Order: sequence, then structure tokens, then C-alpha cells
Amino acid sequence: MRSRHPGPAVQRFTLAQRIEHFLLIITFNVLAFTGLPQKYFFTGWAERIIRLMGGIETTRLIHRTFAVLLILQSFYHIGAVLAARRAGRERGTMSITFRDVRDVLLDIAYLAGMRRERPVFGRYDYRQKFEYWAVVWGTAIMATTGLIMWFPEFLARFLPGVLVPAARVAHGGEAILAVAAVIIWHFYNAHFRPEVFPMDPAMFTGQVEVERLRREHAEEYARLVEAGIVRPLPEGADQPALPSVPPQ
Repeated sequence: MRSRHPGPAVQRFTLAQRIEHFLLIITFNVLAFTGLPQKYFFTGWAERIIRLMGGIETTRLIHRTFAVLLILQSFYHIGAVLAARRAGRERGTMSITFRDVRDVLLDIAYLAGMRRERPVFGRYDYRQKFEYWAVVWGTAIMATTGLIMWFPEFLARFLPGVLVPAARVAHGGEAILAVAAVIIWHFYNAHFRPEVFPMDPAMFTGQVEVERLRREHAEEYARLVEAGIVRPLPEGADQPALPSVPPQ
């Protein structure tokens, strides 16, 4: 694990983004805690959890309440992204491009010992982009299939009835995939990577150390230095030269 030497920091996430992230933690965990026992209702552990929450009807009420909160949060996020882009504050850095595919291949080559240096990343690297879009994709699937299961008779008037059992299968499968992705993918990147263990505080404090920004997002660091937002750090022996900043 890399030693910690608190140094100058730079703002990375706004207060609104941190509140969004905190609400997502709450809604995701409550939905998983109330949803998985309904999927595995025939098991002993599920029966105990449902009984602990006051029965199946109460469990469903909690689940649907937080599902509505997640949907509202999703609409807020879409609106916030559109408003930011309209105001010129968002540069589309979460978009997945061919460069991200190239970075995956270059990173694999580095980890396999076939390259001496890792690829240089911008504000967000490919892992963060893939995880972001996995949340978007998973939320869309869970919301759509959840509404189909919530209002099956109404939706069956307009859609083929076979969609109801199909939605149940997709909802349960996506739930398992989402929980597994959080435990394996997100927990590793946010908690268990040697560079951040035991926890990456950036999403909670909103700040990241400039030295870490240079190490993990060298292109973003170079952009902020060029813009005069951060003061350049002295080049260390293990630090790569600053990359050129691509045109905005």
C-alpha cells in the first residue's frame, strides 16, 4: 500500500454529486435488502428477513417506495447532466470512446508485463466510465421490469402478456448481477485497491490529493495545471512527464 502524505488537494466532485452518490448508496442497499428475500422467499434466511421487516406486504411497500426514489433520482441525474451541458459545464467526459477500448488493451498489456508504463487517463478512466454506464444500464432495466411487475394487468392491455414473466426473470437476474458487480468491481476499486485501501474518500469529501490526481489522471492534472487551477508538483523520479492537453 502506498504511504499517505496529505498534500494539496483539488475539488473533484461537487456537493450535489456527493449527495447523489450518498442517496444511491441508500436506495441500492435498501432495494437489495428488500428485493433479494422476495426472489428467494422459499429459503430460511429470506423468511427471517421478511419477518424482521414486518411481513411480505411491508417488505414490498419498502421496496417499491425506494424504487420510486431511485427512479426520481435517475430523472434528477438526467436533468442535471443536460443542464450542465447546456451551461457548458460538462465536457462529455463520461462518454465511452474508442480511446477507452485502447486504454483497456494498453492496461492489460501493462499488467501482463508487456509495457513499462500504464496508459495516461483523463478526468475519468475506462473503469469509472464502465461502472457509471453499468449503473445507468442496470437502473433502466430494473425500473422498466419493476414497473411491469408492479402493474401487470394495466401494461398487459398494451403489451404482450409474456413480458410479465420475462420481466420477473430479468429483474431478478439483473439484481444478482448488480449486487455481484458492487461487491467485486466497485468494492475493489473504491476500497481494496492498494492505492486507496481501506477506502477512497474522494466521493465523500469531494476532494482528491493533487499528487494522486497526477498519478491516476495525469491528463486531467495537466489540464488543471495549464488552466492555473492547481500548482504543478515537482517531478518525481517515478512520475511520467506531463502529457499534452487535448483541445477542448
